[in-house]
Amino acid sequence: MKQELKIIGVNPIWISALLTGAFLVVCATGGENVHWGYLGFELIFPFYLSVVVGEWCKTRTDPMFEVIAAQGKSIFRWIVRRFLLLFGLVSIFALAGMVGVMLLKANMSFGDLVITFFPTAFFLASLCVLISVTTRVQHIPTMIVGILWLFSVMSISLLRFKIVQYFYLFARYAEIQEPLWIINKGWLLAAGMVFWVCIYAVIKKRIFEK
Repeated sequence: MKQELKIIGVNPIWISALLTGAFLVVCATGGENVHWGYLGFELIFPFYLSVVVGEWCKTRTDPMFEVIAAQGKSIFRWIVRRFLLLFGLVSIFALAGMVGVMLLKANMSFGDLVITFFPTAFFLASLCVLISVTTRVQHIPTMIVGILWLFSVMSISLLRFKIVQYFYLFARYAEIQEPLWIINKGWLLAAGMVFWVCIYAVIKKRIFEK
């Protein structure tokens, strides 16, 4: 973990702190017509976390990948360790932001914001890792997830079809009602876990071919 922290550097830390501070300033000075909790922790922070994972949780684009693949005990364990380090780091700032939003907006629930944030963030970040183990082209994982995020934001009008509500990335922001949004978040968590099964399968297949 100490070595991974040295490789990652301080950039994710100070950028995360800057984003959290800027968001709280906007939240404090913004009006009441926007649900800042859902905007921040279902749209902004999950997308930012996926960018962090896509740019710093490098796998095949890591210059040391071939060395790690040849000498490391487990590539999968290495990927999981780097993912958890970055996911946990950004999540700490997200949780701090949730506390700040609760202090600024009395009607916010910490538990509600946690449930809003983690499934969406886990889904997008896991998708980033899956893409990163299938390509050597830098920035492709971030680009693909960014396109998916943008498409989801722009396709909110499709929610008039009930089936879409089960799979829409931003269920709370779109004000999808219970129990649909709970099923929605459960599906995102399940899909994220499936991504990790696929990551493991891709890695095992690559090692087998070696």
